[in-house]
Amino acid sequence: MSIESPPNWPVVDPPPLVPAPRRRWPFALFVVVVLALAGAGAGYVWLNPGLFSQSAGREDGDADSRSNDKAIMTDLLAAQQKTADDLAAIDRAIADQQEQLKAIVSQLANLSSKIDAVRSPAPQASVTPAPLAAPSAAMPSASVPPVAPAATARLAPKQKKPPRATAPTGPISVGGAPLNAAPEATVR
Repeated sequence: MSIESPPNWPVVDPPPLVPAPRRRWPFALFVVVVLALAGAGAGYVWLNPGLFSQSAGREDGDADSRSNDKAIMTDLLAAQQKTADDLAAIDRAIADQQEQLKAIVSQLANLSSKIDAVRSPAPQASVTPAPLAAPSAAMPSASVPPVAPAATARLAPKQKKPPRATAPTGPISVGGAPLNAAPEATVR
């Protein structure tokens, strides 16, 4: 058997890559309408030159605008000064808050070190047993002042360890096989 097709089969042309032509009149109409609107707008601007440029009327009221400019400048300078004052006040407030924050952090560090000191066990003084003396030594002499016993440091009581779980007694199943409750002594 051959892979090639026999010559008597009909030859079918592939479909064209370019689709069939469409009607282009809606697009052309849209372009014409847009161009007409743009032309009408350009004609309106051409006939009204003072619409966008107001420099033609400025020559008449030039003195009036200068006094208006001075008033605006004084207003702007006052607003600028007020803004600068507000900014300086905000900077001072931020600096004060940062100082307060540093003070709070140092107080917190002191408190946490005190808490750690309370929680940690105090070092125990080495207690040496006193040698047993004769009964005459039990009576303190008048020349030697009595010695106070060493102060015992307060310690947090040691926590008791939880009791260990008891190990299960009896047979243990390995692999899921059932076990007898009592092992038999004789197995045959």
